[in-house]
Amino acid sequence: MSSNRQREILHAAVKLFEQKGYQATSVQDIADAVGLQKGSLYHYIQSKEELLMQIADAAIRQFNEQLQEILARPMTAQEKLAAMIRMHVQTSIENLETTTVLWREAFSLGEAPQGVIQKMTDTYLDLVTQILNEGSENGEFQVHHPRVTALAILGACNWVYRWYRPSGSMNANDVAHTFSKLFLDGLLTTH
Repeated sequence: MSSNRQREILHAAVKLFEQKGYQATSVQDIADAVGLQKGSLYHYIQSKEELLMQIADAAIRQFNEQLQEILARPMTAQEKLAAMIRMHVQTSIENLETTTVLWREAFSLGEAPQGVIQKMTDTYLDLVTQILNEGSENGEFQVHHPRVTALAILGACNWVYRWYRPSGSMNANDVAHTFSKLFLDGLLTTH
């Protein structure tokens, strides 16, 4: 999508999918939101599923690209993991509607598009696992199961969309700092 009208349609779809859910949102709802007749909407889109795919693809692509940038920097594994957690939480919160659609609604995609999103998500998981493996190999981390640990970190970071409220007492940076401290320092006190 490249035209202003197409961006407007995509933005309306994000809002509606986030508010009502993908299944409960009709093509007519999207057309109404952008002031078009339903038939005219099809001049800009092929289907409602295409919109969901574009939203999910752009969201997970952004996470992957930002993580690749972090991995390219000359940092320790600990610094990379902290930067990854900060980036993930801040991106999720700054794009709360889109993140909600990605994590809550992408399962509604058909098998082929869902496979594309799953492959991109697996790539992201592999990159986080790579950081944990690097830290484990060089003695920075004591991680027995890097992939499971990566899943735990991502599970916590992804779940932010369910509970975070902009009106709450913590901003994106506060949440990211809390998550980084938890995963990097743990819960136990040292004596």
